[in-house]
Amino acid sequence: MSNDFLFASDESPTPQDAPAGTGNAHPVDPAAPPWLVLVADDEPEVHAVTRLALARLRFRGRPVRLLDCTSAAEAERILRATPDIAVILLDVVMETEDAGLQLVRRIREDLGNRTVRIILRTGQPARVPEEELVLAYEIDGYTAKTELTARRLFTSVVTALRAYADLAELERQLAERSRALEEATVRLNRMAMLDPLTGVWNRRRFLELAAAELARARRYGRPLGVFLIDLDGFKAVNDAYGNAIGDAVLRGVVKRVRAALRISDHIARSGGEEFVVLLPETDSAGAIVVAERVRAALADSPILVEERAISVTACIGVANWLPGEPGVEQTLHRAEHALHAAKQAGRNRVERATG
Repeated sequence: MSNDFLFASDESPTPQDAPAGTGNAHPVDPAAPPWLVLVADDEPEVHAVTRLALARLRFRGRPVRLLDCTSAAEAERILRATPDIAVILLDVVMETEDAGLQLVRRIREDLGNRTVRIILRTGQPARVPEEELVLAYEIDGYTAKTELTARRLFTSVVTALRAYADLAELERQLAERSRALEEATVRLNRMAMLDPLTGVWNRRRFLELAAAELARARRYGRPLGVFLIDLDGFKAVNDAYGNAIGDAVLRGVVKRVRAALRISDHIARSGGEEFVVLLPETDSAGAIVVAERVRAALADSPILVEERAISVTACIGVANWLPGEPGVEQTLHRAEHALHAAKQAGRNRVERATG
């Protein structure tokens, strides 16, 4: 093959010769990685003239780096090891008559690479790929080597780089939007499980957690405790200071209760000034200890809100799941009876359910 076939009736273009929109208006960033162009051809002359024709090409402020190989098998290995190749200049006939076409199929199907742009070149112009192949495997160009001048090669590569860059940017935007959507979905799902005022679990989520813990307790014969918290005379706080201050007090109550609980315990707001706590792996005596710790944490000192010191106490009803109870609802019902007994006996008390 003649060494000058790329330069017939043409001159090697300079970077200024690139068409408008190729990115030469972009500032040069020395730290920007080069565009990777893979040249797969079994003729050494093709590599030499391709390197000469593209030596000074810059696209969107970034240089082009050529990777060379002489077979489709080697090209596939490079593509597997270097997934960010932008363009492949691919000879159709190499180790076999259709090695290039078979590689195109593997790139799109086996490697799943739909981003790299593919320009086919051949020294046998009669071996034109079928239209279905061009469409199905997104081939960007097909040219006989004898027709490929330096300017035409330069333009083909710039066009392919533009398509690759635009596609990569679209994929980046889609990936970014997918991440944002996933994060928003996670936030929405979490919000659906939380009490919006205090940030603790809502009753629905609490019952899901309780059902899971109950199943584990039943399976392994482990204890499970619950207690209900009802703030004493909380309506007077709202009446005296307003709902905004009352809401702040509730958040302060949650902060103190959480500090008194163990990391394995769960707290939920069941409504108004009422809360419910789930105590996995906790027997009756242990549940009383935790409940008393919570009661003391609330009663020991007032909650400060906007320079106001607001005293808060609570009554707590404690119950442990009994093996004969089919669900946690029965346990909660007994805890509620204990809570009523505590409130009837006075404020700031812990009572244990019978049974």
